[in-house]
Amino acid sequence: MKDLFPGHFKESERRLREVWDTSLFVFDANILLNLYRYSDTTRSEFLRILEKIKSRVWLPHRAADEYFNNRLSVIDQQEKSYDDTTKLIASLKSDLENARQHPFVSSDTMNKVGLVFDELCEELKNNKSVHTERISNDEIKEAIASIFEGRVGAPYEKEKLLELITDGEERYKQKIPPGFKDGSKSSDSEVFVEKCRRYGDLIVWFQVIDKAIESGKGIVLVTDDKKEDWWERFKGKTVGPRPELVKEFKDKAKNTFHMYQADRFLELARENLDEKVSDEVVEEIREVKRRDKLAYRRMKEMEYLKRRKLEMSHLFQELEHGKHRMMAYEEERHKLNQRMQELESMRSDMRQHRELLLGGDIENPEIEPIMHHYAAFSEEYAQVRHNLENSSMKQKEMKMHMMELEKEVAHRMKIIEQENSADS
Repeated sequence: MKDLFPGHFKESERRLREVWDTSLFVFDANILLNLYRYSDTTRSEFLRILEKIKSRVWLPHRAADEYFNNRLSVIDQQEKSYDDTTKLIASLKSDLENARQHPFVSSDTMNKVGLVFDELCEELKNNKSVHTERISNDEIKEAIASIFEGRVGAPYEKEKLLELITDGEERYKQKIPPGFKDGSKSSDSEVFVEKCRRYGDLIVWFQVIDKAIESGKGIVLVTDDKKEDWWERFKGKTVGPRPELVKEFKDKAKNTFHMYQADRFLELARENLDEKVSDEVVEEIREVKRRDKLAYRRMKEMEYLKRRKLEMSHLFQELEHGKHRMMAYEEERHKLNQRMQELESMRSDMRQHRELLLGGDIENPEIEPIMHHYAAFSEEYAQVRHNLENSSMKQKEMKMHMMELEKEVAHRMKIIEQENSADS
């Protein structure tokens, strides 16, 4: 049973110890990028552990590529966090300095607080400059380069990537991990590099499997990716790597696969490598994870709100278009009715005129052209009547569609009100 369902069983303590002694430690791009979010102490501890296992670390080429593509953006995010904090302090200081509104603060206390605020802002400014300096002189990048020198995988050829994209499309449709959570990323771009973005996780996964096959070693993948196409979750708790991943790895690489997030990796390093890792360091990494999780949730909420706003906009546009169509149908029906009345009046006059002509004893040459005109008016009358019936049918269908749209708008507005109430 364990052979058929390896992802549902934990390794023994003895086997886990062997894993830490023999496996390759593979790192995702997010682990390297998070080094920019840690304090100096925590970053130094993490890099020290990597240095300790340097002979057995490895970086997929795709992960290295994503690290370099996102490094400056992460540095910029850290700079902005200092700016945001400085603005909050300035705002709080301004509120406290206003002696005409609550909360009231005495002048003596405000002078002391002001000095602390100034000192705090100066320290934030100096710390921000450290991140700014990293744009061109990055000691973290240099440390990473030293640890992973000669330990980065080769890139896939374009033919291999095209094959992977084709395979990935089907995997994502079938919700086969990893990467299907990125299926919503745009794939319409004609730029090949942009097309590959959608399959970044899958490229990393295949490169990890290929490395395991090549080296004949088990893999410990360290990633701070929180998406459910990597992790099995139950009632909000992370159980472990997706069982499908463990099975696919074992089927293809014939070896063991383990996966940890950064905090758990450090805890196990402390246990299995006899390294001193403080609880404060582990807790800071968890705090960064919590902030990332909150930021990710906010991003998803913003995406949802943007999508919902767009859907509502489309509904209102469709309603507006429907109103114009209804007005057009009404005007068309009015004109068609007018024309029918005109034709009916002309046909009636012709019938009377024909009867007068036919009432004489002498054949009248005017009868034949009158009959031709009468036939032409009758044909037009029939066509106008058909158009009127068709227009009336379309107007009725549009009216039904408008009613459905109004019901949908009302339903969605009710959902929005409920969500707003829940948020409050």
